[in-house]
Amino acid sequence: MKNLKTLLLPAIMVLAGAGSAYATHLTKDDSKVTRTGYAFHPGETPKCVQSSKLCDTNGSVICTGNVGMGSETLYDINGTSCPNVLKERIVK
Repeated sequence: MKNLKTLLLPAIMVLAGAGSAYATHLTKDDSKVTRTGYAFHPGETPKCVQSSKLCDTNGSVICTGNVGMGSETLYDINGTSCPNVLKERIVK
């Protein structure tokens, strides 16, 4: 019985470590999500107008698209507002 405990405990520790590493990796990759961009039009209803362009949540270049007023910055929608600027999607 003691021999079983000495083998079982390290095996459980290794499996728990691998599981938590996998879960953490999935969470980090989830932050890089492709989203539909929305243009902010303050005088219209709704104020956030959907574009057909897909953008990313991470990156360095601001995502822009034409949604009726020329080239506009695109934002991520949150409820009825669009507060967060999206970035250009990098296709690999």
